[in-house]
Amino acid sequence: MESWSVDQVCNWLRQRNLGELVSKFREEEVSGAALLALNDRMVQQLVKKIGHQAVLMDLINKYHQQNSGLQSLTCYCGTASPKFTEAISGKNMKSFLARYKTLQWTSSYALPDFPYDVKCVLAEKKCPDHSMRIRIIEFLQADMTKYLKGSLYPNSQQYNIVVNALLQAYPFLNEGGNGFLLWKRALKDRFKYVRRPIEDDEQVLRNKCKFGHRRGQSRKPVSAEKKPLDIKLRIEEEPACVDGRVMDAHIDWLKREYLKAQRDWEEVDSRMRVTVGVRRKMIRDKAPLKEVLRLFPFLRCPYQLFREFQLLTHMDIYKKTVEILETYSENILSLHVVRNNPINIMLQENLKLHAEEDVLKGMKMTAACLLLPEVFGEDAALFAAVNEEVTVPTPVLTVRNPFSVSACAFAVCVEREELARLDACAPALAALVAAFHVFDIPWPRGLRSTLAFL
Repeated sequence: MESWSVDQVCNWLRQRNLGELVSKFREEEVSGAALLALNDRMVQQLVKKIGHQAVLMDLINKYHQQNSGLQSLTCYCGTASPKFTEAISGKNMKSFLARYKTLQWTSSYALPDFPYDVKCVLAEKKCPDHSMRIRIIEFLQADMTKYLKGSLYPNSQQYNIVVNALLQAYPFLNEGGNGFLLWKRALKDRFKYVRRPIEDDEQVLRNKCKFGHRRGQSRKPVSAEKKPLDIKLRIEEEPACVDGRVMDAHIDWLKREYLKAQRDWEEVDSRMRVTVGVRRKMIRDKAPLKEVLRLFPFLRCPYQLFREFQLLTHMDIYKKTVEILETYSENILSLHVVRNNPINIMLQENLKLHAEEDVLKGMKMTAACLLLPEVFGEDAALFAAVNEEVTVPTPVLTVRNPFSVSACAFAVCVEREELARLDACAPALAALVAAFHVFDIPWPRGLRSTLAFL
């Protein structure tokens, strides 16, 4: 194939029902060598239809795989014993190559990087609901297709490999020992669902003809007494309307509960966890922050802000922030660049007025927090407004009377409006870091080193 001319490549395309691509390949002068050098991005530029892209990449990858497989097999067979070479000759060669390819696939497979909403649910270590199961299955199916070089026909062993990898990474998904069969059946059903509407994939069409598929064929209804055990994992063709109504009910309950003086925090935690997928999608789609907070007002509560951050990153941001301030406060206050800073001068004056160890420690941590941008030579106005009005739209600390035992007040503002009030420096700093991450807000250019340190 490497020595083919442009005409030979065009004939090869026609033989594989890709005649629509001939004119474009002639225009771009794609020879055999150029064809084999195409990558995903080039194919997307050359070919408009996704089905044709998948088929073309599958054919190219199969050629590369076959060549590399045969070369390594030839090398292996050359060093093997004569009896082994004789054993795999003839009819056994095809099955041997199939097993060889499966072993290669097995050694290289790793679970995909699930999206935020799936990660959040899995981080809870509880069995996901029906809609989240569908999300997990969809990503596993897409990932398997990638590993299979575009093929939509995994074999049984490959299904086993993926499901085993899933259950090993998340053992709580193995519901009472039945999880393996349930997830495998759901994964198979997902591949069937994806293959059903495809009309331009050679492999799919060949198998549809082989197994008597008729276009527009409808499935037989499943009687109530014959429903399979994995019915809750089955992929439906249309999303259930009830899911939207249930989600709206959760959101309405959260808005009402936020207005109460006595709140059911256990139920708040539960409903915030259930609605995390909707929340993350809104934030990813750049929904206005006011709209996000209107639907999920509990994100104004520091506890829920920390909890959301932990769901996304598996890190206790409050605990981490306290450790940072306790570890670096003394070092920060002793640096030459902050000795003559007004914050440090104000600290030294107030330290003389108090003797309590806890009070002194809190004051030093507050000063170290406010002086962090100075240490990195960055703009302190982007980080905190001390006894001043907020002037930037990005998350920023507001501090009133930072060294007063009775009148000190902290808050985090976003888009110049107060997001949450806090009673100490450490939780305020943790809330500031969490706000950037939870609301997917880019770091300001003049504060990147400080935030990276935190």
